[in-house]
Amino acid sequence: MAKAEHESARVSNAVQDEKPNHSRKSQKNRLPERLLPQLATPVEQPPSGEWRYEVKFDGYRLLARIEQGDVRLFSSEHQDWTERLPLHADALAELGLGDSWLDGDLILLDDAGQSDPVALRDEFEIGRTVDMVYVLFDAPFLNGVDLRQTPVEERRAALKKVLRNNASKRLRYSEAFCASEDEILESASALALDGVVGKRLGSPYVSQRSSDWVDLKCRLRQAFVIVGFTRPASRRNGFGALLLAVNAPSGLEYAGRVSAGFTQAQIKALHAQLSAQLRVNSPLVKPLSGAQERDVQWVEPAQVCEVEFTEWSSSGLVRQASFIELLADMPAAKVVHEHPVPTRTLKSSARRIRKKTVGIAGVTITHPERVIDSVSGVQKVELAQYYADIAPWILPYLHQRPVALLRAPDGIGEEQFFQKHADRLDIPHIKQLSPQLDPGHAALMEIDSVQSLVSAAQMGSVELHTWTATHERIETPDLFVLDLDPDPSLPWSAMLEATRMTLSLLDELGLQGFLKTSGGKGMHVIVPLARSEHWDTTKAFAKAISQFLARQMPQQITATMGPKNRVGKIFVDYLRNARGASTVTAYSVRARPGLPVSVPIARAELDGLRNAQQWDINTALERARGLKADPWEGYSHRQRITTRMWEQLGAQAPKG
Repeated sequence: MAKAEHESARVSNAVQDEKPNHSRKSQKNRLPERLLPQLATPVEQPPSGEWRYEVKFDGYRLLARIEQGDVRLFSSEHQDWTERLPLHADALAELGLGDSWLDGDLILLDDAGQSDPVALRDEFEIGRTVDMVYVLFDAPFLNGVDLRQTPVEERRAALKKVLRNNASKRLRYSEAFCASEDEILESASALALDGVVGKRLGSPYVSQRSSDWVDLKCRLRQAFVIVGFTRPASRRNGFGALLLAVNAPSGLEYAGRVSAGFTQAQIKALHAQLSAQLRVNSPLVKPLSGAQERDVQWVEPAQVCEVEFTEWSSSGLVRQASFIELLADMPAAKVVHEHPVPTRTLKSSARRIRKKTVGIAGVTITHPERVIDSVSGVQKVELAQYYADIAPWILPYLHQRPVALLRAPDGIGEEQFFQKHADRLDIPHIKQLSPQLDPGHAALMEIDSVQSLVSAAQMGSVELHTWTATHERIETPDLFVLDLDPDPSLPWSAMLEATRMTLSLLDELGLQGFLKTSGGKGMHVIVPLARSEHWDTTKAFAKAISQFLARQMPQQITATMGPKNRVGKIFVDYLRNARGASTVTAYSVRARPGLPVSVPIARAELDGLRNAQQWDINTALERARGLKADPWEGYSHRQRITTRMWEQLGAQAPKG
């Protein structure tokens, strides 16, 4: 394993010390008792110029004051939270810093590795802060030096340097990534981010809202006053939707409604609160239309909630809204329509279908004009046409494999669900396999024709996932998958290094791996196998590879599932190799903003890869048609797992 170990050492030493060159204006000053944070200006599109972008974490702004070894932690309103966060204060004290002011966000990660503001609030209120992470992104004062007039990139370099000796999981540096004006939204989508914060290179730290920091949201989010609710429909109890409003000079103006994003517990609690605040007449300054007012029960405009949505309509209503949480501490009188600063006009989609039905490959597409993704504006008929056009490239990877469908009938911003068996709806042209393949369940499915591909799209399917075995020999997989899944805050360079390390290890084992972008955040490494091993063995072998990589690169890679174990690391997911598990197939669209596509790439293309969502529904077909050589040449070669390979990994094959 010398080659793999050498690669690990090279990666560990890749990052050199960054030595900030402080400006003449940086000088030793007495540490101020209070420091207000710099705030970002909301924008609709990325501005031009030289910028660096960071993940926008959804948490509590937290500033740390360190003087003569004493650490105090303050909220953005300068409330002293030190006693509520003793573990984080201790972690900062262990850094041994001189007099400093540090700036960052306190966050709590969910199982998907995303910041969870609702869980953060709940845990903070009961004092359970052990799993919270303080993500540091700036150092206005550091080791007795006032850096507020020092360029942001130099302040951050100095901060990163002092955090290199940090051994606590409760402290973390917020990595930045570089992207051009035209690529930043693509990069943000590639990382599956709700938003990013851009910082202009060369800018100082100022304790106010500044245009040198910009808040770029992939989806808009703001507070609304709740003015009413509608009767529940279908099987929902409590209410159907909340009516929203914002304050205008003349009074409360209607802003639309939100019916998605609630848990049953939230619906029950909200309905009880609102039912105690009923009123006869509308609190809105302008009356609603008859259709808008139908089945509405008005309430006193006292409750405020936060809602996420795609955009404001021309009539001032939110579109594709999703409830986030109640804002108990925000006064209703302060809720207004927040207007991001426009920097560039988006190009509108030129393709619009107005027919009631459209035929593609002999399949009737109903509601062809339905928008599947509000970011790209792609319609249902365009998704169906993509699958018809990509059929020659995608069908070989679907051939004889059980398929699972990720369906989003009303678009990716609405309800989504997996269909693994032919038990929810009978989809025309999709083949039903023998029930004996998965006893106790309805029949598994196979997509084996252009018509079945288009039918899947007609029924709202966006993603196609396949097993690692074919149905005629279901108990002996013919490949295994390593899914490299990163912490969203990591730069893309970290993913490239982890992918190279994985390929290097496979080379040492004598196995050929094949690469494809996940279309999400990471990379997939596919290893074809001879049909000589059963499920338990192939899964155990993939796990052994994951664990070996984690031992070789413990600071970069983890083999343990869960967001707490993935902070600042890449999880090499081997769990997709269990019986019944599946992985998104090559050339499948992903149900993410912009509709990226999972695309096979040649090993030589890895260094030039910009992100895991480099191709989307509009460019993947063009790439496939333009290929001069198969990026997966040699994929049909079947490989065996040998005793020698187990020994090289320091693992043992399962018995039996």
